[in-house]
Amino acid sequence: MFTLGMLLSCIFITNSGLEEHGIGSNLVDNSPKDFSDFDQYAVTCYICVNVSDNLICNQFAIDRPCKPGETFCHTLHIMDSKGTSVLVNKKCTTEKECQRNKVGCVEIDAQTMCISCCDQNYCNVNVPTNSSTATFDDKITKMRMLAKNLFREQEKALTTSVKQASGAWTRGHYREGVLVLMWLIILVIGSR
Repeated sequence: MFTLGMLLSCIFITNSGLEEHGIGSNLVDNSPKDFSDFDQYAVTCYICVNVSDNLICNQFAIDRPCKPGETFCHTLHIMDSKGTSVLVNKKCTTEKECQRNKVGCVEIDAQTMCISCCDQNYCNVNVPTNSSTATFDDKITKMRMLAKNLFREQEKALTTSVKQASGAWTRGHYREGVLVLMWLIILVIGSR
C-alpha cells in the first residue's frame, strides 16, 4: 500500500526527471496560475429532505455527485426527548456552510438538534445523535489544500529550473500529471 510519503516522493522524483531531460520549457510563462481544478473536486453524499429517520433517508437517497464546489456532506438530525428521530436532512454543501464552529448538538425545547459535516464520499451514512458523533471531518479538504500548495511550490521550482532548458512538454501535460498525482493522494487517504 502506498503511503503519503511515497506519493510525495513520486512528485519530487518526477520533477527531477523532467529537469534532467530538459523537459518543460513551455511551462515558463507570466500568466496567473489557475488551480481551480483542485477547487472543482466534488463529493458524493446521501441526500434527503425532511424524512423521519436515517434508514428511510439512506434507502431513498439521491445517488449523484454533488455540484462542483460542494465539497462537504451536511447532516441535520432532530430527535425528540426520548432520542427518537423526528427529522433527518442530508445534503451537499460548500466549505462556507460546513465549518468546525457550526457542528454539534443543541437542545431546543424538548428536542435535540445535531449537525455534522464531512468531506468524503458517503461519509454521512450515519446521523449524529450526540456531541461525540456530531463532528466536523475535513481530511480530504486538508489534503486538497496540501496538494494545491505543494503543486504550486513545485510548479514555481520547476518553472525556475527550466528557464534554460528546452523541450516539448507543454504546460497542459504538466497540469495533467499534477492532477493525476493529486487524485492518487486523495485515493490513498480515502482508502484508509
